[in-house]
Amino acid sequence: MYEFTVPGISCGGCARTITRILGELDASAQVEIDVATKHVKVETSQSRDAVVARLSDAGFDPA
Repeated sequence: MYEFTVPGISCGGCARTITRILGELDASAQVEIDVATKHVKVETSQSRDAVVARLSDAGFDPA
């Protein structure tokens, strides 16, 4: 499981977008997002680098 702080998360829409884009990367990914703390947990078979790249490409740079 990978954990990130993503400062760009500001609302539920952001959380839905992140969940969608990570689902496109890995359809079986499990994503948990706490909007208040800007914390993202991802359980995936993809590499950490692939997850970070996908988040960054979508404008949600992990800190």
